[in-house]
Amino acid sequence: MNGNRVNAGNECAIIGVGGSGMDKDFLLKCYGEGNGPEAGPWNLSLPSKYLEYKITEFFENNFEIGEGSRICNIGIGAGYWDRYLSYNLNDGHLTSVDMDAHCCRQLAECLENEQNPNPIEIIHKNAMELDGYDGYFDIITLIGSTRIESGVYDELLFKAFSMLKPDGQLYYQSLDKHEKKEDFLCVCEKGGMQPVEYVWDEKYGVYAQYWKARKK
Repeated sequence: MNGNRVNAGNECAIIGVGGSGMDKDFLLKCYGEGNGPEAGPWNLSLPSKYLEYKITEFFENNFEIGEGSRICNIGIGAGYWDRYLSYNLNDGHLTSVDMDAHCCRQLAECLENEQNPNPIEIIHKNAMELDGYDGYFDIITLIGSTRIESGVYDELLFKAFSMLKPDGQLYYQSLDKHEKKEDFLCVCEKGGMQPVEYVWDEKYGVYAQYWKARKK
């Protein structure tokens, strides 16, 4: 899997082929944590499965991935969304960013274990500290609890806006029940973004907003 790498600051490790960079005990531990008594009840629940479906549905209904597109996902979490994106690149490239070292390692080793052949760069860093990506990406995704966990609002969204090419697209999905529609509209107006599509959904008691915005 020569196209995949983990980039931590100035250190960049190429993930080897044939399991040389894979820790089976670590992978088993991750699997157990994701399906065990603490996280399992939510991960395996109907609301969780419905949320995964809606996240994917909105993306597929509203975003077209052009050939050779550069895509960035901010916030890896369990890595399911990154793996989905990796199989929909249309000869493009995926950059996955997370400030949590465990999330980065888990994604890297899962990709190795699954023999994922797609070009994916995994960056262990706070997205706010990324340099050299201004006007670089065609699509940026920022979904789930990522924005809440970052502790900032305008700043993170402005950072995402800055990394988009002109006419680039942002997929923003929020689970913050206190966030108003007007909050995102205001940030878009300040940041030179044009909202294109919006969906509000609260089925199964999960409050979710889905946005597509385009850089002017």
